[in-house]
Amino acid sequence: MDNIKLLNLQELASTGNISATISLIDFYKENGDYSKAFLTAQWFIYFPSGVGYRYLAEFHLKGIGTIKNVDKAIEYYQKGFELGDYVSGYQLSLYHIKNKDYISALKYLFVGIENNHIPSIKLLANMYINGDGVSKDAQIAINLLNKAKELGDIKVIHQLALLYYSLEEYNKAFECFKKGADNGDLDSIYHLGLCYAKGLGTKQDFYLARAEYEKAAKEYEPRSLYNLSLYYRNGISVNQNSELADRLLEQAYEHGFKK
Repeated sequence: MDNIKLLNLQELASTGNISATISLIDFYKENGDYSKAFLTAQWFIYFPSGVGYRYLAEFHLKGIGTIKNVDKAIEYYQKGFELGDYVSGYQLSLYHIKNKDYISALKYLFVGIENNHIPSIKLLANMYINGDGVSKDAQIAINLLNKAKELGDIKVIHQLALLYYSLEEYNKAFECFKKGADNGDLDSIYHLGLCYAKGLGTKQDFYLARAEYEKAAKEYEPRSLYNLSLYYRNGISVNQNSELADRLLEQAYEHGFKK
């Protein structure tokens, strides 16, 4: 950044311009000048905004350019939330979950969900999956994760697949594993092979199962390596090859396979 642009940013930031202040903070951080970044973030005290307080809170939470002070961070996140920043509310929910204050956490999460904040949606889904502060309810978790998916988060597809699988809704699980596999998710590829092998949500097909295991095995996915070793040892959909089976089994254990 040239000096003129830097001066312009500093001038704008000094008038309370949020985007200019954030750009200036990011510039100092990128150049390793964390003290200046923190000092710039403190301008948000004089020009209060939800986003500004969130930025200031992060400096205290992580100890960037200042001494780490969690209490101060929480104070600023609270101020940010009160000024309408639901992302600050999400950070507060994480803090309260860590301290097992689930009632307080839920209060902030619901605001985030109302604003279609994907991390808030996923966090509440995980609370229902694990039974953290709420009764375990896979169906509510599924509804929440589907909402996150509709908002564009493709990473939840695999988690949805596992939930459908646990509920024995194999047709839905199969479709989700297939989408996850298309996105290159190794765990989805392994489970897609498993669905083909067991005929879950699709017609049983050992050839297609082996094809999926082979895809994942190329990336050293341990369960796929192990299952592929069984296929070669027993001649399932492939010519029997004990030497290759031994090699695949060894690779499976090397990469963390546990029975």
